[in-house]
Formats: sequence, C-alpha cells, structure tokens
Amino acid sequence: MATTTQPTETIEQRLAALEKEFVELRSQVLGSQPREKDWRRTAGTFPRDEMTLEAERLGREWREQANRE
Repeated sequence: MATTTQPTETIEQRLAALEKEFVELRSQVLGSQPREKDWRRTAGTFPRDEMTLEAERLGREWREQANRE
C-alpha cells in the first residue's frame, strides 16, 4: 500500500472546496430552465453551400409534387 505525504488537513481542505463547488454546480444545473426547441432556433444555421442549396431544391420539388397529388 502506498503512503501519502500530504497531511490530513490539506485533504480535508480540498474535500471542503470540492463539496462547495459541487453544491454550486448542482444548484446551477437544477435551477436552469430547459430550452424550448422550435424551428426558429434552427433556421439559418446551415451554410449556404452547394449541397445545402441542392437539398433545399430537392425538398421543395418533393413538397410541390406531394401537394399536387
């Protein structure tokens, strides 16, 4: 078994600091409100590159065809 060279007081101080930080983090997590997920948070997040434009075009064509049927 390995022996430690740190005095007990240092370990107790470190434990107290960790406990304090844990309480603070826990209150932040439990006190936070979940974000609402809706399309307005997602709109405009995709780059305007060729692949995105092609996906938009294909989606638009598919919707137009589905609406005609």
